[in-house]
Amino acid sequence: MVRIGICEDDIICRKDVCRMIEQYFTEKEIEYQLREYESGDSFVEQHRSTDILLLDIEMEGMTGIELKDLLCRASEDIKILFVTNHLEAMSEAFGRNVYGFLHKPIVQEELDKYLSRISEDVRENRGLVIKGADKEFVIKVRDIIYFESDDKYSRVVSSSGRYFCNRSLRQWEEQLKDSFFFRCHKCYLVNFQNIQKMEEYICMCNGDKIPISRRRGRELKDSYRKYIINWAR
Repeated sequence: MVRIGICEDDIICRKDVCRMIEQYFTEKEIEYQLREYESGDSFVEQHRSTDILLLDIEMEGMTGIELKDLLCRASEDIKILFVTNHLEAMSEAFGRNVYGFLHKPIVQEELDKYLSRISEDVRENRGLVIKGADKEFVIKVRDIIYFESDDKYSRVVSSSGRYFCNRSLRQWEEQLKDSFFFRCHKCYLVNFQNIQKMEEYICMCNGDKIPISRRRGRELKDSYRKYIINWAR
């Protein structure tokens, strides 16, 4: 799930941006949670977990730039997209995790471009906690190549190696249903981001060849084509 906040004191603008965000994530079929804040102070007071924050630069009380600086000092990993009428303030608004600026009135196509880039970064940089036989460790989603079944459990194959997991393939499939993973075979769950090519089997980026279930072949190709259109361009 991608968690989005819109911090904007103009209620008309805020509602318009919310509508555009809802349209984007609904069309992309991505699970999301959207929260509204009428000021920088209200965002700080409520302090909800947030992945992406659309932030007005000029607000009464705490400005967007002041909130950005506060989040930076607190080492909050929130992707920020500024919304503004005041292009002259842009020089102060750059910083870590600032992805860009949208000028009011917001255009859907421009917002979509930023959301595609930011939401993909959010999903790729998310870490999965892997519980092995005697230890726990974290692997970034983008580094996972595929999962394979190991009886009631599974193994994760990543860019750093192969590891035993005390969870089943079905459990991983359910947890990652909103990410770029697909159950191509009863024994394999592949990461679309790490597919090199697809023929009568799937060739992954590490050279491993993954079988394709006859029953799921068409759905796999349709889902992969949709991934390419929506994310890989």
